[in-house]
Amino acid sequence: MSKKLMFEDVCAQAQKIIKAPQTQSAKPVVAAWGLMNVGKSYLLNMLTNHIETECFKTNDVRETAELKRFETDKFCFLDTPGLDASQADDVIANAGADQADIILFVHQLQGELEQKEIEFLTTIKKSFGEHAEENIIIVLSKIDKDNTKNIESIQSSIQEQCEHILGFQPKIFQVSGKRFKDGILKDQDQMVDLSQVKQLSNHLEQLGVEVSEIRRARETQKIEEVTAMINALETELTCDIKDLKNQLTTSLAPFNSEMETLHNWLNTRANQYRQL
Repeated sequence: MSKKLMFEDVCAQAQKIIKAPQTQSAKPVVAAWGLMNVGKSYLLNMLTNHIETECFKTNDVRETAELKRFETDKFCFLDTPGLDASQADDVIANAGADQADIILFVHQLQGELEQKEIEFLTTIKKSFGEHAEENIIIVLSKIDKDNTKNIESIQSSIQEQCEHILGFQPKIFQVSGKRFKDGILKDQDQMVDLSQVKQLSNHLEQLGVEVSEIRRARETQKIEEVTAMINALETELTCDIKDLKNQLTTSLAPFNSEMETLHNWLNTRANQYRQL
């Protein structure tokens, strides 16, 4: 990265820290995060009781990437673009994660975590610091499309991956938005219970998230990162200035030598004229 881009990045990061308190919700922010088409929007619709009318669009066709939010009496729910769809989408998704107090990392049941998912989780874990284990929740979505044995096997593999890579095993929920919706519409409590949507909702409430504590910790982490960036840029600029001075000294050496020779010659001639 060029020095100019580094400087612009530092300024942008600093501005985000300064503006954050002005834009944050007073309620805990719960962000759904994950790859494209894993069921993030559908899950948020169920958690916010948008059973028949969507608040968070679930179209398979990609729309303009943006953060979408809805506030309940207890939470602010945030939907993010699918990760790894494009660089622009990732920037917006990461901006959503920056605002979050709780991350719902949604993973579709096609196997264990992909490399890209691991990379994203590693990044978000770092930003949450000591709050990561409690406030990063993995949601296995669309479990109605698979059998219990395979679901348990996938969950076990993901737990092992997280323990090895993140250093802890996050809380995992096996969720079916379809079962929840059908159970509500058909008034079937057993189907609602099997969906685990209510269990997830209850868990969010039981977390008792202390927003100020988490945000203070994350803000401190960001300030430390920006400070490190500033120090690194300052070190590079100091080295560049030193190199420029050395280059100037080297490039001017022949000129200085010639000027000294000329000066000596003029002094010699002046002395000769005085003796006439």
